[in-house]
Amino acid sequence: MSEPEPQELGAEVVSGSVATTDDSLEMTKAMYENMCRQLNMDRQTELLGYQTYLEVRQRCSLEGDVIKWLCCALYMVCRSSSIPTVDSKDAVVRGNGVSLNNLLRCGHMSIYDFMTKIKQWCDMANLPQQFVNEIETLERKFGITFTLYKRYRTIFDKIFSCPPNEKKHCKYVSRHGNHAHGKCSYIKLHDICWLLFLCAKNQKPSHTVDLVTSFNLMICCIDLIYNNVLAEKRTDLINSKFEGLPSNWTELDFRHKPHCILDYFCDMTEEAKAMKATTFRQIMSSFFQASTIYGKKDTMLGLLANENLERNLKSLNISYEQYVLSVGEFDERILSAYDAGEHTVLNDQSLRPPVTPLTRKQDLPAQPAMAGDKFEPVRNATNNVKQLIAFGRITEPTDFVKQAGEEVIAKLLSIIEDMKQNFLAKYPSTEARSRFRLAKSFYFYLLNQILQAEIHNKPDIDLKRLLVQKISLDIFNITLMACCVELVLEAYKTELKFPWVLECFSISAFEFQKIIEIVVRHGSHEGCLNRSLIKHLNSIEETCLERMAWARNSTVWSMIASAQLPLPTCLMVDMDRSAGALQIFLRKVYLLGWLRIQKLCMELSLSEETHEYIWHIFEHSITHETELMKDRHLDQNIMCAIYIYIRVKRMEDPKFSDIMRAYRNQPQAVNSVYREVFIGINADGEPEVKDIIHFYNSTYVPVIRQFAIDYLNVTPDVSGRISDLQLSPHPKERAAQPKKVTQNHSLFVSQMSKNEIQQSPNQMVYSFCRSPAKDLQAMNEKVRGGKRMLSFGDEPGLGGIVEMKRARLTQINAVMDDRCLQSAEQRPAVATKAGVGCAGGEHET
Repeated sequence: MSEPEPQELGAEVVSGSVATTDDSLEMTKAMYENMCRQLNMDRQTELLGYQTYLEVRQRCSLEGDVIKWLCCALYMVCRSSSIPTVDSKDAVVRGNGVSLNNLLRCGHMSIYDFMTKIKQWCDMANLPQQFVNEIETLERKFGITFTLYKRYRTIFDKIFSCPPNEKKHCKYVSRHGNHAHGKCSYIKLHDICWLLFLCAKNQKPSHTVDLVTSFNLMICCIDLIYNNVLAEKRTDLINSKFEGLPSNWTELDFRHKPHCILDYFCDMTEEAKAMKATTFRQIMSSFFQASTIYGKKDTMLGLLANENLERNLKSLNISYEQYVLSVGEFDERILSAYDAGEHTVLNDQSLRPPVTPLTRKQDLPAQPAMAGDKFEPVRNATNNVKQLIAFGRITEPTDFVKQAGEEVIAKLLSIIEDMKQNFLAKYPSTEARSRFRLAKSFYFYLLNQILQAEIHNKPDIDLKRLLVQKISLDIFNITLMACCVELVLEAYKTELKFPWVLECFSISAFEFQKIIEIVVRHGSHEGCLNRSLIKHLNSIEETCLERMAWARNSTVWSMIASAQLPLPTCLMVDMDRSAGALQIFLRKVYLLGWLRIQKLCMELSLSEETHEYIWHIFEHSITHETELMKDRHLDQNIMCAIYIYIRVKRMEDPKFSDIMRAYRNQPQAVNSVYREVFIGINADGEPEVKDIIHFYNSTYVPVIRQFAIDYLNVTPDVSGRISDLQLSPHPKERAAQPKKVTQNHSLFVSQMSKNEIQQSPNQMVYSFCRSPAKDLQAMNEKVRGGKRMLSFGDEPGLGGIVEMKRARLTQINAVMDDRCLQSAEQRPAVATKAGVGCAGGEHET
């Protein structure tokens, strides 16, 4: 077959904006100007917003209603400006004084539509990462409030009742105190309680950066309003079926006494009661002092009295409006206009556990049966926190760990104290101390579990010497502690998302990913890490492997620079029982790449044979053209590998656009992966990014083209072997089998037929009721000796191991026939079938 011309491998270029007539552009401008008039926009901001829209329109195709894109452009410009306040030299007003809700109303956009569009706008307008982070925080904060509102409605209806002469639901109206004067109605009661919570959480934002704390604050607000209703003897507003009512509440001589209902709604009652006695009381005192609310300051009653109700509603509305305009966020009062169970355009997706990652699915616990089989974010977060709090009793290293000696333990505690000070300085919440204290307790627990397992696998070594050796690894202690902090923040559903923890403690993604497998393995004992927390860690590991560990400043590049190139193949790292840090990293990268190649190819309806070809192209890009990964994403190289295969094979379909469409169905997919690909450093020293098709044509094809042509066009010889290409089989994920039969993951059993026995000369088999006890003992010793544990600087590098392997591999044909490939792939599976719990070297018996 003749070699195709270079341009034949090029990808089709997706065109930019569709040409429009002058008339349509004039209509667009008129529409935009009308929107600005409605918002009372200043002229400078108006012009800048429209210019931004035109610039993006020239580069990208803006599909759908143009007014929505105009809203995004205007919001971006407003959000980028800030106005100093009169009362404080440091305070500023964000959002140019424009209500985000009014902006969306002018653009006929729902909040859900806005969040979808503004994310796309961030990509197309190449906005700085700081702005992208602000949008993500905005979405997450609103997601927390929306989730809380759904719980609020449920709890409110359990406590209060709508009188027969009132309508329970009505349309949202302007909250400016335009309510009819008189006794408190059901609707006013609903509104003032929700308003009180919104103002309370904004009074001290540092107290409510997570879902669990915000929920406790909301319950405190409901509890206060409930006591006010009792004090006013409004029996018509009380739900008589509520089990928390005082026994004599309907009697004429009923006298109100402080009554707490937190026990009925909080799974973490002690934490909620502590907030009620401290933070909540401080917030209410500040409200009374600033005349934000009126009533009896000492008892916090009288809020619903006829003389106070209307001005409390008006005052709380004004206070909240000032806050919303100052920060440019959503007006969360609109939630009270909807039945949260029926409203469809808002969602709490940002609070859900991550979509199940492709790797390590076999390590996930079974899905728990929840009430009604329906995910409930508050309950899920509370359960996560309670499981971690169960280890809060551990306040210092265990006696087993202390055997390392006072000097070693003192150094360990010094490292933890330094991390604590970093955390307290950077975590934006007064709950920082309690959060770190919980993380430290879990750290002590995990440290004990990990070191106990390490000793168990090396029973003949000197105990103190091994403890000293392992505990003295600073990076191990730092990454383990950081991982525990990340788990606590995720359990509470904080607004701070990974990689904040890496930035807080100055840890590289390459080092952090090494601790995750160890934490998952030992943190799943006693049920301390549930399914959602393990999924969270697995997602973080994939994020490190796919992108963060390949950043230009990553430590992996210094390791690659000192290694013998090309890098070891999948076959080399899969069959190595004494691999170094770089080899273990590549092993994980290869497995992740293979699983994603399979999923993408299946989405594209490509044959299984095709998967293998694409895998080898991808592997070649890692081993021989490693620079393709620098400051780039694993998925970018995978998509390019698929397309270059299609081009060399002269297939009509799929197109590159089809590959991107299929990619969006992957659990880890984000638009920026194909919209923003690193191309190089420009003349100003700044990174230049373009779309993935530009990367494919200008960067990928020139370096991969010849290999792909030689590999895909080569003809096998008469023996069926390919003699001029060194290839390796794709990685094989450790199977979910064999099944565990104990709770501590220590013993696994699988069934096997007679013809499966002794298929390998090195295989060890123990048959129940037949084999002698010495066979099981020998098997256990074999597994203990072969299992790999910690690898934080005390492991061998690539060095002589890889050289020896390469020398050995040159003596055999690089591409084995099907029988040899099958043998290489089945070796770990044979041990599994034999009943040994060490499939892939991951578990011990």
